[in-house]
Amino acid sequence: MGLLRRGFVSSACHMTVAPHTQPTPITPMSTRKNDAEEHPAPQGVTIYYWPCSLVLLARSLLLDRPTGPLSATLRIACAKPYFIEVNGQQLQTRASLVAPKAERKRIFAVDSEVALFYLPLDMPEYAGVRAVLGDASLVELPIEIFEPFIPRLQRAMREVVSPQEIKDIVAQVVAAMTRYAPATRTAPAQQDERVLKACRVLDEMPLRDVSLEAVARQVHLSSSRLRDLFKQQTGFTIGDYARWRAVWRAALLWQRGLTITRVAEEAGFHDLAHADRAFNQVFGMNPSSVIDPKFVTLVSCE
Repeated sequence: MGLLRRGFVSSACHMTVAPHTQPTPITPMSTRKNDAEEHPAPQGVTIYYWPCSLVLLARSLLLDRPTGPLSATLRIACAKPYFIEVNGQQLQTRASLVAPKAERKRIFAVDSEVALFYLPLDMPEYAGVRAVLGDASLVELPIEIFEPFIPRLQRAMREVVSPQEIKDIVAQVVAAMTRYAPATRTAPAQQDERVLKACRVLDEMPLRDVSLEAVARQVHLSSSRLRDLFKQQTGFTIGDYARWRAVWRAALLWQRGLTITRVAEEAGFHDLAHADRAFNQVFGMNPSSVIDPKFVTLVSCE
């Protein structure tokens, strides 16, 4: 079978770069009743997370706060199609891939049973994902690629599954998506112990105290060597990783009953505005929406 890439059509399926022309719009988010008071995942959301990665599962997901996540983001609708707008391109689909830092303006997924994957492209195992994206901001993917995984995703949406189950799903979804990509998939590299130590340092260091130089001193590397090695093995810069960890630290503190001001302080954010920006960058939601226990189930997969 030939390569599966942007603009190429095989006998099985095809991938399409989202056009710049504007399709007929679907019902916009602004028409929802009580929009200002509605949670972005009104029927609940389960978020499985581990360093640099997450899988978010929600029956419905309604986001209209612009954000540009640092990772590539894959969205699969297990049921109805969803609407997404990225960098001015609009698409109604059941599967799409968005480039890192591309501005996702809004997503409107009602009863879509959507699965959202964060994929750090600089990690070796995601080389094929980079090839699928090419230089596009938004790529539509054929849902046929992902149909074998839909029952498992729906189960993980209904009930909490094991960390290994979720990580296996991610690996298999990525393998299926990149099977016909023009780049050969690369197995995960064994992490350098100095990178692992840097991660442990960052896990404990308040965000406001984080600097490349401070971490490099603790792992006995030059700043330039740590910067390159850390990005190669985690897909994140030191600063990006520290913000990611601070977001999850804040989420756990909130669940313990601390006030939002105390949460921001304990997690190492400079102020509430700093925390708000970090949460929006990761989720496209404000902190109180992400960590509201009435709607959100957080599952650590570390």
